Amino acid sequence: MGHSALNWLLLRRSLALATLLFVIFLLILLPFKIDREHQSFVSFVKTKQITPSYIELLGKSLSLHDIIDFNKSSLAPFQLDPTRLMLPQGVELSAEEAQVLRYFDYLYSSKKTNAEDIFLYVGLYRSDAVYFATPIPEDVKARLINDRTSTNEFCQSLHYCAKDATPESLADGIVLSIPYQDEVTGKVILSMASPITSSSDPNHFIGDVIADTAFMTSGFMRNKHVEWRNTDYGTELVITTDSLWAELTPEFLFYSMTNHLDNMTSLTYKISIFRFIVWNLPLWFLLSIVIFFVQININRFRKLRTERQRFSEAMLLDAFTRTYNKKVYETALFDVATKGHYAVICVDGDKIKTINDTYGHKLGDMAIMQIVDAMRGVFRENDLLIRTGGDEFVVILANCTFEPALVLAEHLRQAVAERQFLNVLTVSCGVADSQDYANFEAVLQAADKALYEDKKNKQGSRKLEATR
Repeated sequence: MGHSALNWLLLRRSLALATLLFVIFLLILLPFKIDREHQSFVSFVKTKQITPSYIELLGKSLSLHDIIDFNKSSLAPFQLDPTRLMLPQGVELSAEEAQVLRYFDYLYSSKKTNAEDIFLYVGLYRSDAVYFATPIPEDVKARLINDRTSTNEFCQSLHYCAKDATPESLADGIVLSIPYQDEVTGKVILSMASPITSSSDPNHFIGDVIADTAFMTSGFMRNKHVEWRNTDYGTELVITTDSLWAELTPEFLFYSMTNHLDNMTSLTYKISIFRFIVWNLPLWFLLSIVIFFVQININRFRKLRTERQRFSEAMLLDAFTRTYNKKVYETALFDVATKGHYAVICVDGDKIKTINDTYGHKLGDMAIMQIVDAMRGVFRENDLLIRTGGDEFVVILANCTFEPALVLAEHLRQAVAERQFLNVLTVSCGVADSQDYANFEAVLQAADKALYEDKKNKQGSRKLEATR
């Protein structure tokens, strides 16, 4: 495999593994991300729901019947504050409207600790008057007057006037506006209104108790986008991270959570899973690069280890016969082979010198390879075949006793003889095992002595034949 092809293969493997790890990372981290966002959303909604609950309480308390029956001496300290009243020029408050506003002051003063950070006021329909819970700066008041802001025009434009609301919307005593940008402060506001009614005629609306909250100033709403749409069930306010991601994200890659602000208005928070994936793509690139270079280094390490193994094996092998040389005695292979009960066979080629002198060294080398091939056919793969000289070999048989070794030695003699190489090639063998000897050197010496006896017996036989 070429170098470029190998790198391309490693790159593909790296991308595949990085993608798998990235998906696992997303599957693990995404639930934590969603849970954290859900907790933030729930906390945000709970905070904002303080306002509807508060103005609903005030609105339902502000009825003419309650005011008439109320101990008027309790209202004596609550005189109308001109700095908090916006009244169109030439218009005066009616007695019932003034009484409503004084009663509003009374109720608000007893519960104002529950309405912190809320811009709370009363809008009256007949006089178009606006009465604020707390004094407002003169410049803000002047601007509101100059802009001809009136209760009827303003609430009608934002669809939260109780007198114009549907019975379904008023069922829970709360009407919510759509989010809008305040002309004075520039903030995005959500107005919530509760009607002020006459107990003798519930359909007669005097005005509204209104609370404005800066919808986007919450820490939860930072860097978020809000849009609204009319549905079959009312108005749905949809919060997303920003408009761009809302457009880029397919619908199936949104995780949505919804909370109802009132019976006709729901607030939905849509988390873009696509945005979460894209924002974490650098991690995928980083994983791909790291895995790619790790694989390259692993591949280099394997190649180096293979080359070292080949080099080590080459150092242990005889160059001609590819059997082991004497260096194998210094390796773990030798230690394993001689750990338990083992046998040693010394092998020596017969008449190799005659073959060299008569036919040349080339055929002499071929004769040695005949012996090697015969040994490989007789002995096991895990037996150590060691060349100790020109035609001299030592075979170490692991987990083998003396008798099986004798049989194998005889099989080797027959295998070499059956080859009938030049009709002269045979081998002599000497066998010993480790049972009666303290170390390998003693076993080897005993096997070598047995080899000498085998050769001596063959030479005696030849002398006997010659005398005959």
